[in-house]
Amino acid sequence: MMIIGICGRKGGSGKTTLSVHLAAEFVQRGKSVMLVDCDIQGSASQWAEPGNLPMKVLHMPLEGSDTIAAWCDEVRSLEVDLIVLDSPPHLDAALGGVIGLSDLVLIPCAPSGLDLVAAAETIGLVREIRDLRNNAEPAILIVPNRVDKRTASGRELSTALADLEERVAIGLGSRTAFSDAFNAGEWVGDYARNHAAHKEIKALADESIDILGWVSKGEEK
Repeated sequence: MMIIGICGRKGGSGKTTLSVHLAAEFVQRGKSVMLVDCDIQGSASQWAEPGNLPMKVLHMPLEGSDTIAAWCDEVRSLEVDLIVLDSPPHLDAALGGVIGLSDLVLIPCAPSGLDLVAAAETIGLVREIRDLRNNAEPAILIVPNRVDKRTASGRELSTALADLEERVAIGLGSRTAFSDAFNAGEWVGDYARNHAAHKEIKALADESIDILGWVSKGEEK
């Protein structure tokens, strides 16, 4: 079993959007997947309510658990190939619990100064956990999000993220297909198959597999 945590200390950075589409893409590649909605607001769970997503979404807010250790044990008990954790937007013990469980941490970052600061703080927390373990786990992949390369901030985002000295993904554009898919209660691969937004999610899944060294079966080209 692999665990991917979608993490960040800032709300509105695109964690839920990334969690839903990436989890759904791995279902298309032949994996059994559980998306765990760790946020008490339950945005991913609301997205799943129409019943159109290809994977199960389990609402397990960290705030509702007796201890973080108990919550982690419950997550580890899930019998699937892949767990995607949609984390709460707080730089605290709850976010540390998500990071501590993860084999790979994806950190979405939009092109704003506040988002860059939040990404750096999240990376700092991951590095603290690495230091405690005395190894390089979990891996980090920074995901430029809502990028509009027609703007100066959009063009400069990848360069700014490279200064954080972690791997930076190709990223996701500022595309209406992502928000429209949410409004339809679907993932972008069903809502806009082979659209640029769908291709970006597929590329992100490829990068995640490369980092994890994980063989993806049943992959659709």
